[in-house]
Order: sequence, then structure tokens, then C-alpha cells
Amino acid sequence: MIRDLKFAFRQLFKAPAFTISAVTVLALGIGVNTAVFILVNRLFFAPPAYSKPHEMVQLFSQDKKDPKKFRGFSYPTYLDIREQNTVFSDVMGFNVAFIGLGQKGDTRRAFSAIVTSNYFSLLGVPLARGRAFLPEEETPGHNTPVAIVSYSYWQKHDLDPNLLGSQLLINGRSFTIVGVTPKGFVGTMQILSPEVWLPMSVYDQVANDFESGDKTTIEDRKGTQLRIMGRLKSGMTATTARPALEGLAANLEKAYPVEQKNQTFLAARVSRNSISNNPAAESGIKVIAPLLLGMTVVVLLVACLNLANMLLARSTARRKEIAIRLALGGSRWRIVRQLLTEGFALAILGGVGGLILGLWSSDLLVGSMRKLMPLDIVWLTGPNPAILAATFGFCLLGTLMFALGPALKISRSSVVADLKEHAGEDVVRRRWKFIPRHPLVVVQIAFSLALITAAALFIRGAGKAASVDTGLRPGASYIVEVDASLAGYKPKRAQDLYRTLNERLAALPGVEHASIASIVPFGMFELSRKVQRAGLRLAPDAKPATAAEGLAFEAAWNSVGADYFSTVGLPVIRGRAFTEAEATQPGPKVAIIDEVLAKRLWPDGDALGQRLQYAGGNGPSAQGGDTNTGRSADVSEEEKRGETVEIVGIVPATRHALFEKEPAGGIYLPFARGFQNDVSFFVRFRSLASGNEAT
Repeated sequence: MIRDLKFAFRQLFKAPAFTISAVTVLALGIGVNTAVFILVNRLFFAPPAYSKPHEMVQLFSQDKKDPKKFRGFSYPTYLDIREQNTVFSDVMGFNVAFIGLGQKGDTRRAFSAIVTSNYFSLLGVPLARGRAFLPEEETPGHNTPVAIVSYSYWQKHDLDPNLLGSQLLINGRSFTIVGVTPKGFVGTMQILSPEVWLPMSVYDQVANDFESGDKTTIEDRKGTQLRIMGRLKSGMTATTARPALEGLAANLEKAYPVEQKNQTFLAARVSRNSISNNPAAESGIKVIAPLLLGMTVVVLLVACLNLANMLLARSTARRKEIAIRLALGGSRWRIVRQLLTEGFALAILGGVGGLILGLWSSDLLVGSMRKLMPLDIVWLTGPNPAILAATFGFCLLGTLMFALGPALKISRSSVVADLKEHAGEDVVRRRWKFIPRHPLVVVQIAFSLALITAAALFIRGAGKAASVDTGLRPGASYIVEVDASLAGYKPKRAQDLYRTLNERLAALPGVEHASIASIVPFGMFELSRKVQRAGLRLAPDAKPATAAEGLAFEAAWNSVGADYFSTVGLPVIRGRAFTEAEATQPGPKVAIIDEVLAKRLWPDGDALGQRLQYAGGNGPSAQGGDTNTGRSADVSEEEKRGETVEIVGIVPATRHALFEKEPAGGIYLPFARGFQNDVSFFVRFRSLASGNEAT
């Protein structure tokens, strides 16, 4: 075999032009496959950063009446589960939040995890430096704030040995660094890593964009702040644990009939790429993996077909050599093996180039993602055994696809005919030269057209998405995001700051309109509320079929300033916009809805001047409240079911999320009545010719 490889490389070096062309074609085909494999492997197949992942499951709280509805857990419920369960050796609670991380006089947004004290011990992750959280540091009300930072944070500080014990400013409050996570540790997700881990005791002091609808404190049993993960006892599986978990949920419902109403528990495998309360949240992402791998294999196939044609063309110059070897007694298998070895040598050279190209392109992709996301993406560069094995597999696959056919064909040569032709005798062979390549060319063209068609469809879809009518006419506007809570501002102080900023923006030269809003259309987060006609009192088991009977509708929710609709170019087609007093001071309970929601709630009447009310977290809904939509239902609205809101205006329907096929219903509240910490300022200029956004 070694002798065959040496001979193969000598043959390739004798034809440098052919070798360079072939290696380039293979490197491109293998490189694309390697790059996609690196991404898919990291997201779906690489082992998690914690020990014995097969024992780990995530616990979910499911609505028994609506199995598609899931929610999080309160901290008191977590304590009950930890103490009363019989299926886990240990359980831990956690959630994530954006924080304001102060450094050298500046505050920047950072991604954090808020965890119980046994977080690292349950995951089986020893810290690189320092210690984990102590049990008393988890207790709400603990007054010694501490933090654990990521290894990448330590690297940014030049691996300073004095980092432990130093102070870290988080949301305007000083925290003591007590530990550093090991290199490569990303928490429970695969690539999105918290930069800071905080104990559960500080949950109420940390602004949490991911739970904007939940205004309860960490000690409130009505809260839904936590995700729970557990390590199953030996011999236990998620399926065998289900009866015990259902029994535990039933016991808690008896003990707390209001807070645990209609809730049951189930365990499922830990999501690698989601922090959703819904176990099906990752299903959409999983569909992408085989699709990407399938398309890249087609790219490799096209490259191999191209190379097979090149080998067939080259084989015409080697017919005499093959004929002489056969005439001297060489076996057909020996010749096929030698030709396959030459193909494998080509594949190895192409694989090396493909590996370099794949690593470079995957790093380039991740680097571009880092610029777009306010999260710390942990991506360990360099080849690992899985990547090397995959690249070697692509080389073997490529060898079989491009070298086997030509090798078998040329080894079937007619010895006498080939020798006579090269001796000068007239032998009709022109049809033999071209016919074998015709099927390969046809197949190559067919696959190439399939790839071009798929690419064209993707481009067409992207073009449609870019040109879709959102309903908004922003024109010449800037969007600037601000979160004063990250600098330690309390809600009242932050609200005053936002009002002042809005007034100053509106007073700038050249500014036509300026306003504020809690949610940016097509932004990172979206909130929704279930609403229904006011004055309806339904029985707990009622199943209304129409709006008049009490059917609720889920509507995208936003709180906005008085001049919001003029700023984004959304006209109030009936009624009026909010007044400045309504937008800045709590006053009359008013709302503006869009045409879609108006038509749903009052299909045969006029919605203007009518009153609506919140249906609550468990209200019957036409949409069902599936948490897999990416919207966050406000469970605290259950307490406000008696509160009614007057509709003072109607605006055109708009799309609120990227994948909405049709505009969903929408409801707008005055900003003072729907305050959120994280807000966006919209500014429309008189003289700016084209729209721009800055975040």
C-alpha cells in the first residue's frame, strides 16, 4: 500500500496542472461539507460541556387542559421538587438575563445565568479557579453579592491571577468575583455562553428581558422564572420517571390549588440550543441539520462527478500504459487498486485543503454572528477527532465517487486494440473515448441544476422576506436601544430618564418626530396578551366559540409613546393617538388596536369606543397560546382579568415577527401603563434621504 501511494504521488507530480485543478475542485467540495459538519456537529452532536449528559433531563410544567402550553417554575416550587422528588439524585434551577457589566467607567450589556448554588456540582464541572456558590448565597435576601465569570472573561483580562476577589459592577452594584469557569464551558447550551454566573439570591435585582411578562419576585409561588434540570437516579429514564413526576405535580396542586392549577410535570432531554419552557422548541432547528448536510453532500457529488470526467479524459493518455501492464500479466484488480490509490492521494490532498477551508469558513461565519448578537459565542477553533474523522470520511466517499468508475472502465481496456492504436494502426476508437463520459456529464448537469434551483429559491425567499409589507412606513428613521436598568436605574427613575431623553430627541434640529416603544418590530423579543371583550365572566370549563361568547385572541403587545404612530409612519385610521399625558403618566385605561384584532373581537360591529379585558394566562384562546411561537405570555395578567381598557384608536395591521405569514392582531398601550426596562427610541428626520438603523 505504501508503495502504491508513493507511485500515486509520483504520477500526480508528473501532471501538476491536472493535480492542482483536481485538488482545487475537491478542496471546495470537501471544504463546504467540513464547514457544515463543524456547525452541525457543534450544535447537535458534540458532547455537552458537563459530565454524564445521558443522566440529565430538563423538567417541564405542562397545562393538563392544553398540552401545548408550558411554563416555568417558581423558586418555592423548585424547593418542593428538590425535597419531595424520588427520581432525581439532585436538581438545580437556573435562568438567563442580560445585565449591565461595568468596566473602566463604561457599562456594556452582557449575558448572564442566574443559578442555584448546586449548579456546578450537579453538572459535574470543576471550576478553573476559585469556588462555586455557597448554599447560603442562594437564599433570597443574602446581602453579600458574589459572581463567577467565564474563562473567556478571564482571558480578556490577560488571565490575571488577582482576578479572584476583585470587584465587578453589575447593574450599578458591586459584586465580588469568587470563581472562574473552565475553558470551553458554556453552561447548558452548546455555543451561547453566559459571561457571568450569579446566585439566585440576586434574581430580583437583575433586569430580565427573557421574563418581561413575569413581574413576581423570586419568593412568590406564582412566579415562573426558573428552568429546572435534574440528574436521574441510576436505572431511571425520562419515561419511567413520568408517573412519579405526575404524582408529585398532583400533590403540589393539592397543596397550592391556585398556583399549581392544572399543572403536571414531565421530563425530557436537555435542549442544546434553547432556553424555552417548551420541550418542542428545538424541533424547528433540528430540521435544518439534515437539510444542510444533504445539500452539501450534493455539492461534493457534483465536485466528484466533475473530477471523474477529468480522470476519464486523462485516462485516454494512459491507455497504452494500462495495456502494457495487462499484457505483462498484471491483474485487473491490481490496476484498479493502483488507480484507486491515485484517486485517494488526490482526495487526501483535497481533504487537507478542504479542512483548512472548512475551519476558516466556519470561524468566519461565527465571527460575523458575534458582531450581530449581544451574546458570548464560545467556538473552540482547530480540528478535533470528530472533524478529522468526518474529513477523512469525505475523502473516502469522494474517492469512491470519482475514482472507482474511471478505474473500472479503463481496466477493461482491450489490450490488442490499445497496443495497435499506439503502434500506428488505424483503430476506430473515437466513440469509445466520449460515450463513457456522457452519463457523468448528464448527471453532473442535473445535480448542478438542482443546486442552482435550490439556491434560486432561497434567494427568492430572502427577497420576498426583505420586500414584505410590514405595515410600517419608517422612512428616514433611527432606532436606538436603551436599558437604564443595566446601569442600576430603578423603574421610576428609568421612566423619568426615558421621558427626558425622548423630549431632548424631539427637540434636536432636523427631527420631525421622536417616540419610545417597548418592543421593536422584528426584534429579538416579542410579547403577547390574550384579550377578549370586556364584561364577560366565563365558567372555568367554558368553551366559547365566538368573540361574543368570550373567545379570547392572542395579540402582539407593545407600549408606546404619544408620537409613536407618526414616527413609524403608521396612521391612526379611526379614533385618535395617545395624548402626552396618557403616555407619560398613569391615567385612564386606554388602548389602540389594529384592524385585525378589531375584526376578530367585533366582526359585525365597531370596535372604536368598546372595552376589552385581559383573558389571563389560562383563558380560552383562538391561537392556543403555544409557547413555541417565540412570544412570552404575561401570566401576571391573570390578576387583572377584571380590568377593562377602552379602545380609543384603530391602526392598520402590521407584522410583528419575521416568520408571520399574515399580520397578527396587535394591541398598543400608553408607555406609562406598560413600562419595560429595555426600550427603543424611534427618531424620524426631516432631511435624511434614506432609512437607517443603529442599535
